[in-house]
Formats: sequence, C-alpha cells, structure tokens
Amino acid sequence: MGPEQGAISVMAFGLLFGAVGGTVLFKTHWLRRRGARACGTVVRLARSSGEGGTSYHPVVQYRTGNGRTMEVRSSLGRSRTSLRPGTPVTVLYDPAKPQRMAIDGYSGGGSMVAFCVFGAVIFVIGMRILLSTVG
Repeated sequence: MGPEQGAISVMAFGLLFGAVGGTVLFKTHWLRRRGARACGTVVRLARSSGEGGTSYHPVVQYRTGNGRTMEVRSSLGRSRTSLRPGTPVTVLYDPAKPQRMAIDGYSGGGSMVAFCVFGAVIFVIGMRILLSTVG
C-alpha cells in the first residue's frame, strides 16, 4: 500500500467515526425535538460481543400514545451500564415508527461528540499525509 492509499484509508477511518457519532447525535436530537415521550422499564440487557469486547444493550418496554406496547433493544450498548432490569427510564420515540427510540439520558451525547471530534482529527491527519505525498 502506497502513502496515498494509506492516507485515504486514514481519512476513511476518520469519516467512519464522524458518521457514527453524527448519526447518533442527529437521531437523539430529532427524537428530543419531534418525538414523543413515554415512561418505560428496562426488561433485560441484551449482550453482544465483537472485536471491541462485550456490550450490553438495554431492552426497554414502553407504551406508545396510542396504547401499543413496545419492547425495543437500544441501539447503544456499553461495556458497563447502570441500567438494570426493572430500572424506570424515559423513552423518546418516533410516533410514526415507535420502534425507533432512544433512552433519554443514555444517548451517549458526550461520547458521540468525542467520536465526531476524534473522527475529524483523524480525517485531518489523513488529509495532511495525503497533501504531503502529492506536493
């Protein structure tokens, strides 16, 4: 792999981090502004394992405004979580697609901002490497 290809790979890695952070931040922001709120309860923790280790995703049960009972796994998993089965939570959900939800206060706001910043820094490093090989 040449230096240009390596720089492009670094830039792609940065974009990936930025995209993940940005997507979660956008979804949470959208749900806060336009979504509905419901009282929910964590019913279990779904375990997922990967290269980065084991994550636990809260599975939340809540009732929508039209009375439909939902049981949805949070898309955000953590290696450690304070949420346990039986924990009451506030759920933000899309009334048109009630399975699209976020747990209020569990959106990973700070860590998602860090993902965006880290992605931007990595992208800039890749860009500088690319520009130094071209010039």
